[in-house]
Amino acid sequence: MDQLLKIMQELPDDVDCAMVGSDVNRRYLTGFSSSAGVLVITHNAAYLLVDFRYYEMAVSRAKGFEVILFKNLYDELEKLFFKLNCRDVAIEAGDITVETFDKYQKRFKSINFITDGGLDAIISRLRMTKSAGEVEKIKSAQEVADAAFSHILSFISPGKTELEIARRLNGFIMERSDGLSFETIVVSGKNSSLPHGTPSSKQIQKGDFITMDFGALIDGYHSDMTRTIFCGKPSDDQKKLYDLVLSGQKLALEALRPGAMCCDIDDLVRKYFNGFGFNEEFGHSLGHGVGLSIHEKPSLSPKESCKLSCGMVITVEPGLYLSGKYGVRIEDMVLVCEKGCENLTKSPKELICI
Repeated sequence: MDQLLKIMQELPDDVDCAMVGSDVNRRYLTGFSSSAGVLVITHNAAYLLVDFRYYEMAVSRAKGFEVILFKNLYDELEKLFFKLNCRDVAIEAGDITVETFDKYQKRFKSINFITDGGLDAIISRLRMTKSAGEVEKIKSAQEVADAAFSHILSFISPGKTELEIARRLNGFIMERSDGLSFETIVVSGKNSSLPHGTPSSKQIQKGDFITMDFGALIDGYHSDMTRTIFCGKPSDDQKKLYDLVLSGQKLALEALRPGAMCCDIDDLVRKYFNGFGFNEEFGHSLGHGVGLSIHEKPSLSPKESCKLSCGMVITVEPGLYLSGKYGVRIEDMVLVCEKGCENLTKSPKELICI
């Protein structure tokens, strides 16, 4: 409930209540997961509106919330707004569709819906700092991912396809967790120059880099890691590229600490790669927050001015991609701590050749 009080304290004084409709934010604030429902927060109470499918579970699990059963959401909202004497209601600007917003305005003509993004920003800031319980779930998800990487090394061999490797990874993860964090990426050879390429029927061959990006899901919380390995013996140029990406990641990990600005860490690695003549080959951000969503604030990117603080969980994933040739990405997930960061990813990073 402390999080709910923080939301109302940070909103303008004239806001009567906040309405949260997105599944992920509703889950974060209530601890209860559902595919439909609305959370209404005031300065001294909180109401969770759900339909028949979720009512009984919500009553038992959403502690501290008054759970309201609705057959028609708009009817129940109208009763609640009248009961609370609401006039100014903050809603999530980033989640609501034009169609839904239009329905709200037509149904609730006396309500001023505030869609300036303020509510979204407040919840996003709250979600950036993970509680001890959230960190434990993320760690558990990452343990599954690390085990999956160890498992897949004995499976990969020349002739196996990217799809076969992805399916084996997925099966291992799904047997040991609540599901996949995201669609698994397995790309090899020329395909490894595609940062978000999709697994294909291409067979692994000698001389291929193989990049695998995957994660597990535990109680709603995600993990995310990437490892690039090699089939056969790499050329000098291939080994140099791998070592450059790894040393760039190490630079970032050493710079991660409370008070560091996200864009500065991204810039540190970008300038390091530029010094070796790579200017356009690192085209994505250095990393991103991870939690109930696979991509959340903060991001380690050129435009992110946010400063790191204890409790943030972020990825560090530099990559260099030589179009039409090959690419390398190495990704760890870390927890920002008082004196730096704790690396939650335990899999080895020195180049593995199979």
